[in-house]
Amino acid sequence: MQENTNLSIAVNTIILYVRLAIVSVCGLLYTRFSMQALGVDDYGLFSVVACIITFVSVVNTIMVVTSNRFLAVAIGRGNMVEANRQFCVNLIIHVLIAVITIVLALPLGHCYIANYVNYAGNMSNVVMVYDISVYASAVSFIGVPFNGLLMARERFFVFCSTDVLSSLIKLVFTYLLIDHFEHKLLVYALVTAFMTAFPTFVFIAYCRHAFRELTRFVFVRDWKKYREVLNFSVGIGIGAISMICKTQGGALLINTFFSTTMNAGLAVANSVSNILQLFANNVQKSISPQIVKNYASENMERCTYLVCLASKITYLTMLFVSLPFLLVPEFIFGLWLAEVPPYAVVFTRLLIADLLLLSINAGISDFVFATGRIKFYQCVVNFLLVCSVVVGYMTLKHGMSPQYLFYVYIFFSFLVFAIRPVLLVRIVHFNVGILFRDAYLPAFAVSALLLPVCFFKTACSPFLLVVCAYIYFVLLLWVVGLKPNERAYITNIVLRGLRYK
Repeated sequence: MQENTNLSIAVNTIILYVRLAIVSVCGLLYTRFSMQALGVDDYGLFSVVACIITFVSVVNTIMVVTSNRFLAVAIGRGNMVEANRQFCVNLIIHVLIAVITIVLALPLGHCYIANYVNYAGNMSNVVMVYDISVYASAVSFIGVPFNGLLMARERFFVFCSTDVLSSLIKLVFTYLLIDHFEHKLLVYALVTAFMTAFPTFVFIAYCRHAFRELTRFVFVRDWKKYREVLNFSVGIGIGAISMICKTQGGALLINTFFSTTMNAGLAVANSVSNILQLFANNVQKSISPQIVKNYASENMERCTYLVCLASKITYLTMLFVSLPFLLVPEFIFGLWLAEVPPYAVVFTRLLIADLLLLSINAGISDFVFATGRIKFYQCVVNFLLVCSVVVGYMTLKHGMSPQYLFYVYIFFSFLVFAIRPVLLVRIVHFNVGILFRDAYLPAFAVSALLLPVCFFKTACSPFLLVVCAYIYFVLLLWVVGLKPNERAYITNIVLRGLRYK
């Protein structure tokens, strides 16, 4: 079983990274094209509206994790009847969520736009962009149970290929937007909305064909099933809401105390950090279903190993893909953007530092979610994240420059990093010593040994510096970051591939 699951993790990781490579290139290009087509003010405005939509779609984030967890547990126990019942329960809940979202989000969003959005253009366009985005988000909610089923069955190719197609279509339309169309902001909103809703139709069509028994609709009258899903989602919701408050609340605070021009700089930094985080989270995403299934089958030794592996690899992958933006962001932005918005460079560096601190405990969250005992863990961790927004608001209100908001975020992320292992021990009596030995120690050792590279920044060209940094990083990863059995596993895969050729 272990060999098969290792192979499954490796294959799924490769699929995720192929998808991410394409999506990332498209994301970087349509960020550039979007800014060219819309201008700095309208692009900054759209980022503010996107923040509001993110608050609306927080339910989507909550329920993807919830659906995946309940379906993965049922599948891990081999109970397909229960998996079908869980799917139907989640589908009914999501249809209701879609309706409630439209009813509540439209008036609340209109109120916020009318009273708090700083924009010099036509405010009716802002309202229209918001409405389009809300309807697209509501459609995407219905696809969440199907997405959860694809993740639980580890059919990563399906949603990966859908993301690739969506990104390519959006890239083409964004490029055409530079020299065509009169109402560019509205066209951009329509294209973005279509890309938000499009995956839902693909997921439904595929799941109905590939998993007929699991997606066969039956109305579940056991209200206990609904309560279980909703109770679990409350715990997930605490985390999702606090993370949204932190990430998107930062953009709203920047808009409140500064301007949409400053939001453009933050939007660029967020685009970079989101892509980098996706690279790092791909390994976690491929390991996460295995953690849940092994916990459900009571294979705790394997589960512990996967928790440590997910934490270490997520951090090291995040560090790996972030190196150019930590070392030479000015050079990269100069090549990438026709006009670099204010504070884009400093925001990018600070957001990366914050994400690195949060990524080191990636496996812990998956394990806690697998147990189902999440409320205490979520309350403590996410109370600290919400506090970072409150303290950040007070910092900006007292006249500090915008980067101090992210200094506050980094401080509280360090507190979260320190408290998570303590909470894990309290919840499940996890052997934290193994986590320190197999995850924290190699990850931080690689980081510390990599620091001297920064001193060579003025001694060579940006391209040469990045190349040398990557060569040195790979050497450190092989010698310090990986365990002997992990090096042997990778070597075996490479040798088998060479023999096959």
